[in-house]
Amino acid sequence: MDLNRRTLIQAGLSLAALAVAGGGRAFAADGGVLNIGTNREMNYNMMSFSLTGDSLDYVYSWPIYESLFRPNAQGTVDPWLLESVEADPEAMTYTFHVRPGVTFSDGTPLDAKTVKWNIDHYMQVGARRNALLGSLQSVELVDDMTLKLQLSTWSSIIPTAFSREPGYMFSQLQYETHGDEYCQEHPVGTGPFVLESWERNVNKVFKRNEKYWGGPVALEGVTYTIYNDPLVGQAAMMSGEIDAFAGMAYTGFKPLEDRGYEIAIPPLKSHCSLLVFNSRNVGGNDPTGNLLVRKAISHAINREEVVNVAYLGLAVPSDQFGIGTHYRNEDIVGYPYDPEKAKTLLAEAGFPDGFTTKLMTEAGAANATVLQIIQAHLANVGITADIEIPTGAAGNQAASGWGYGMWYQTSSVYVNVAMQMASMFRQNLTGNILGLATMERPDEVHELLSTAVAAQSDAEAVAAVQEANKLLIDEYAIYLPIAEYAYSYIVSDRIADTGIGATFYSVASLEKAHLA
Repeated sequence: MDLNRRTLIQAGLSLAALAVAGGGRAFAADGGVLNIGTNREMNYNMMSFSLTGDSLDYVYSWPIYESLFRPNAQGTVDPWLLESVEADPEAMTYTFHVRPGVTFSDGTPLDAKTVKWNIDHYMQVGARRNALLGSLQSVELVDDMTLKLQLSTWSSIIPTAFSREPGYMFSQLQYETHGDEYCQEHPVGTGPFVLESWERNVNKVFKRNEKYWGGPVALEGVTYTIYNDPLVGQAAMMSGEIDAFAGMAYTGFKPLEDRGYEIAIPPLKSHCSLLVFNSRNVGGNDPTGNLLVRKAISHAINREEVVNVAYLGLAVPSDQFGIGTHYRNEDIVGYPYDPEKAKTLLAEAGFPDGFTTKLMTEAGAANATVLQIIQAHLANVGITADIEIPTGAAGNQAASGWGYGMWYQTSSVYVNVAMQMASMFRQNLTGNILGLATMERPDEVHELLSTAVAAQSDAEAVAAVQEANKLLIDEYAIYLPIAEYAYSYIVSDRIADTGIGATFYSVASLEKAHLA
């Protein structure tokens, strides 16, 4: 990756020509409001830069925040709020050169001092500081526009980490003037819009940032409206009330596609779903703590059916953690669908008549349908699985330690598979981490993923990730990969140059967006 290269992603969407225009609305090339529908409020508070987010949280951050690096369609990252970066593995340093002329919406400049303040602050309170920036030792100012990051051990994932929430820049002036609680409700970033109002579980209204450093912003504003009822969301699209929808269930895609709307599927897939077992089995009473049981369950599930029914063919079956082919390990044997083998393994494990267990997941998208399909598959081999879908804070907490049975995890994979696996499957992690209290983290997997992060060559990182994936699946059956898919959007031809769905799920270019 050429880290001194800045690629501006301004690709427009290929939108359907037959979209239904509603309400007799008139659109101009400049001005107007972009209306985006969503299916729920933020899972975490992405408006507070100290917290991590899920897919929809990144969508809500589009108008406000920009990052030091930005993902591109090739699966790497480019400097964005940085002009360039220099990596020195021998000295274990990265040198960041801040892009001149960048300002926050309150008019204060982005300089090296402010970038350092943001990084230092994230290292104190950031939910993924250990997973993403665990090797960061210090940040030193070189001059007004340059800073040097000193690492304790080499980390190849630093650029990718700073394309995520650690790299989202927040106004130091606003934070020091008003404090954390105020800033959680009043974010101030370098993006093309500023927050005007926020009514929880209803909408968020953003107006144009007249001081945007990147030049004039075409739109007057952006409004996000929450539609908890999917049918109401579909109707809002068809009537022209909204121009795009994020977070719609796959079942809602087809009716809108039939009416001429475009399914905007990013070229770089973003999610890998997993069925994760209670492999730690701290209480000693969970059958999924038994390796043979985990392997039996893995053979009992027909992933092709899950993809075709729950994801309507918009996903592909997965046999390992990750997205794309760069880190793929062709030597993983995995668990082909084989109910008879599943029954044999259950008998060997001491459960010839099966047992009763739990299937859990967070509410959202196709998750409930997936669990219903898996429930039926398990019943075919004698396992009774009761479904539980906790919501809100309870769902977030359950993902870290569901305690018994299985958890279906739809995990976003943020460009760099080595970074993602290191932030999920290593030891000594803290924060809102998948299976923190429930999932075993073998020593050799920890060592391999640490090697991948510290690798000085891409080949070394890839080899370490491949071996870690094989151990997690073939040797320990910690999780069963289910599907790989992209977080996708429905868009109308009333909008252009938004960048929604053009590159990667977390990226849009609302500074260039306009109404067609």
